[in-house]
Amino acid sequence: MEFYAHSTDSPDKEDWQPLEEHLRGVAELAEKFSAAFGAGDWGRLAGLLHDAGKATSRFIERLEGSSRRVDHSTFGARLAAEETGPFGKLLAYAIAGHHGGLPDGGTQESELHYRLKLSKVPDDVVLLPEIELGNKLRPPFRADRQHAGFSLAFFTRMLFSCLVDADFLDTERFCSPEKSGARPDSIASLTDLRDKLDAHLTDLAVHAEPTAVNRLRQEILAQCRSKARLKPQIFSLTVPTGGGKTLSSLAFALDHAVANGQSRVIYAIPFTSIIEQNAKVFQDILGREQVLEHHCNYKESDQPEEAGYNRRRGLATENWDAPLVVTTNVQFFESLFSNKPSRCRKLHNIAGSVIVLDEAQTIPTEYLESCLAALRELVEHYRCTVVLCTATQPALDDSTLRNRLPAICEIIDQPQRLYRDLCRTRVEFVGQLSNEALVEKLATEDQVLCIVSTKPQARALFERLPETEGNYHLSTNMYPQHRRRVLNKIRLRLKQEKSCRVVSTSLVEAGVDLDFPVVYRAMAGLDSIAQAAGRCNREGKLNEIGQLGQVYVYEPEQPPRMPWVKRCASRAAEALRSLPEADPIGLEMMRRYFALLYDVQELDKKKIYPLLNQLTPELYFPFRETAEAFRFIEDETVGVIIPGEAEAEMLVQQLRYTEFPRAVLRKLQTYTVAVRSREFAVLNSAGALEMVAEQFPVLRNLSAYQDSVGLCIDESEVWNPEELIS
Repeated sequence: MEFYAHSTDSPDKEDWQPLEEHLRGVAELAEKFSAAFGAGDWGRLAGLLHDAGKATSRFIERLEGSSRRVDHSTFGARLAAEETGPFGKLLAYAIAGHHGGLPDGGTQESELHYRLKLSKVPDDVVLLPEIELGNKLRPPFRADRQHAGFSLAFFTRMLFSCLVDADFLDTERFCSPEKSGARPDSIASLTDLRDKLDAHLTDLAVHAEPTAVNRLRQEILAQCRSKARLKPQIFSLTVPTGGGKTLSSLAFALDHAVANGQSRVIYAIPFTSIIEQNAKVFQDILGREQVLEHHCNYKESDQPEEAGYNRRRGLATENWDAPLVVTTNVQFFESLFSNKPSRCRKLHNIAGSVIVLDEAQTIPTEYLESCLAALRELVEHYRCTVVLCTATQPALDDSTLRNRLPAICEIIDQPQRLYRDLCRTRVEFVGQLSNEALVEKLATEDQVLCIVSTKPQARALFERLPETEGNYHLSTNMYPQHRRRVLNKIRLRLKQEKSCRVVSTSLVEAGVDLDFPVVYRAMAGLDSIAQAAGRCNREGKLNEIGQLGQVYVYEPEQPPRMPWVKRCASRAAEALRSLPEADPIGLEMMRRYFALLYDVQELDKKKIYPLLNQLTPELYFPFRETAEAFRFIEDETVGVIIPGEAEAEMLVQQLRYTEFPRAVLRKLQTYTVAVRSREFAVLNSAGALEMVAEQFPVLRNLSAYQDSVGLCIDESEVWNPEELIS
């Protein structure tokens, strides 16, 4: 009897995909993918077994139109568990979950061990001759006894990634050949990208002004390129803000990858504002096709000539098949702990990569230990290099951390000297300031940035400023496209040396390229204060006239209530008391601050690491449970679409009638403001929202969105009379 994997509309089955063809195709791809971490035999067998349960008359009936469900994955999972040795259950997890997601191990219904023992498979299922069993599989590494459970669980997820990506690609090749044909046969050589970067850096050096800052940037770049010859390991790149980390880290990553035969570079960045900024820099140098920008606020162009690029980029986001990936910390780490096929497809392409963690100190502390465990696995068993790139290095190798990182190699020879030579600011703690007193101080400055801890504080201060030209507000109450427009106005006024007073939340702190002579910062963690200082005298122009930028740290009259902000500020004050003579944003102080912070924080709040590190003879792993628990962003928020621009309104109209809303919603991300559930309820009860297609909230009372400060929940009941006239 001929068995089939996928069908067409042809009733005679002449062009249906034979099952043997699909199994061989998936096996070849999965073997290729898993060979990147020494597990080619695992990948090949996973591909051969994943759909072995389709070799039954009941599945042919299913393809012919029967509504009777056929469990086609349990048969292969059972063979893996029973015929491939004591580690066979790891393969069984991947096979059993290749459609629905990695299951939890256990004896409850829907859990792996229940399915292996009690799930029914068709009586007439046939073991195809292509499937050869009998070889006993062993992991391609010897796991450290202390972390053995976590290592095996991580290996299972990487194997799962190889299988599901191979399955998607082979199925696509048969069912959607046009889509499959749009994928590139290979990605660009990192050697070619390095050569493009070399040409750019040479041109940059020729045209750079002969300033002290630029000379130090050249020194930093030279040290990065020198250290790139070292073997893959965990590095730190400790460079003050404004020291040229972006291009120096890219030079290190490309040189290091070429020297060590690694296949791609991945930047994981905490904020989309930095991603957009860095991705544009990389694309301008290396070419847009070579840089995959992957985050929720990415805005596709609607120009017809961009359709091909948009499609190729969309395909690359599915499995990160690109030489340089720029993504978010959320996307990177949540994928490493996911159990979903769509999220996990990309994981095998992380193997053999240089991973640059920009602003490494921003990894949420409540997930820190599980994130460190994942990074250790990638370096020790998957040929990865990790670069901790920040001006405020966290103490990730501190002896108090259960999963501390081993032997971090600093790229900069004398970071203390570098910080001294690149000193461009003076930090002064000025005590408590009322809003009125703070506004008075801001009003006396021609160009000044004030960073506060909460959105209500930002709005309250901004609205107290004297009404003069050049005042700006920034917060996430403004949709991303609005923020970008305001930032461009700010940069232009600074460049033209016009008056410019900005009140912002912390969204401007990390990586946003602004340069003010004076910065005020509400008391916060020392890393936040250091990041704020990075927006002050950034280019060192005041140094050239014998001055420093001035950073004033003040205590707000109403301290923020968020426990995390209070805790960071408290640990900062404790660190400052313990080292009264030290530079408040220097390396010694920063290490002391993070050691104190990690000492009081729950560093694995959801107990994800111990759950995955439990090693039992039955190999029970809670993949689904831990995937649901691992969420960087815990707040229950709702995205409200703001149709204040013509393009946004046009997209909302498309959203009303489309059968495929996801593509439209991606474009609308840049016109969306995230609000908490309570704020959403206020807007909804005031009648300010329309639920398009009964599920997508759109702000219809545009009086509640002001061009100066963004979404104003308290204005949602006040309507412009003209908007009430239909």
